[in-house]
Amino acid sequence: MSALMDGHARRVEYLRLSLTERCNLACSYCVPEHHDELPSDWMSDDEVVALVAALQPLGVTRVRLTGGEPTLRPRLPQLVARLAALGLRDLSLTTNGTRLAELAAPLREAGLARLNISLDTLDAARFASFARGRSALADVQRGIEAAVLAGYPSIKLNTVALAGVNDDELPALARYAWERGAVPRYIELMPMSEGEVAPRARLLAAAEIRSRLVAAFGELETDVAADLPGVGPARYLRVAGGSYNGARLGIISAVTERFCSSCNRLRVSARGRLHTCLGIDDPDHASFPNGEDPLDLRYALRLGPAVVQARVQQAVAQKAEGHTFLADASSLRGGPRRAMIVIGG
Repeated sequence: MSALMDGHARRVEYLRLSLTERCNLACSYCVPEHHDELPSDWMSDDEVVALVAALQPLGVTRVRLTGGEPTLRPRLPQLVARLAALGLRDLSLTTNGTRLAELAAPLREAGLARLNISLDTLDAARFASFARGRSALADVQRGIEAAVLAGYPSIKLNTVALAGVNDDELPALARYAWERGAVPRYIELMPMSEGEVAPRARLLAAAEIRSRLVAAFGELETDVAADLPGVGPARYLRVAGGSYNGARLGIISAVTERFCSSCNRLRVSARGRLHTCLGIDDPDHASFPNGEDPLDLRYALRLGPAVVQARVQQAVAQKAEGHTFLADASSLRGGPRRAMIVIGG
């Protein structure tokens, strides 16, 4: 079967697969204030494994497990072991880290190769403010230490950089990551939920992030990061000189320095619906006249792998050239109606 290519000559080989729409935190940039928690009719473990297996012949060889918070998924190590047994080139997970103290080692033993852990601040009070009163910084830090001890070859610590909120901590977060053998990455705020979670005043653009880091560590050199699994969409840099010479960091600049031209990914929600772009709303179920949603891969699984493959190929052929995120002097806008927690980031 030929490689999965979209209409803009981009090869799609990377699946971000949500395991749950639930989370034990409620970070303000991810979860809208009035978000209704949905019932847990997620794909079963058998459906998750069958879906990934159906996509492998299309060249989808990299899978990242997301959420909500994927570590809330029951029997997660067992599911990871089943996915690892498929022989994927890369199997990774994004987590808020709150349950890693108990799960980091079992997940590594099950075959999980890499971890991305959210860490927006090193200040406990500020953490609680981010998470709308849920104090879990100590749990996250214990989880990070457990991940280091478990021997993951790649750990990235992801920070959503917000002006006037945590921008004063960017150097400290880098040092914290480097001292543990992890790679710090800074993410621009995205206008999800129709901009509800993204007031313009909080956008810290990639150029400003770099400026703050240069002020702290000196010159930064471009790093192609060829040795780093899972490169993209982050752009990587290395410190050139000083006590942290050679230390690596990444910046994910979806809004001000978009990277759509190199997009190689698909997303599937915990309920099995396909999304070809994080920043664009797909048609609603009701918009399909015959009542059958071609983006519903969970239903397609019942019809067989060939149906799944045909529907994915059709959707990828129509994949948009780029997202709709916009930033100007007065606003951060253009995002989809759906919340980050629903699509899995």
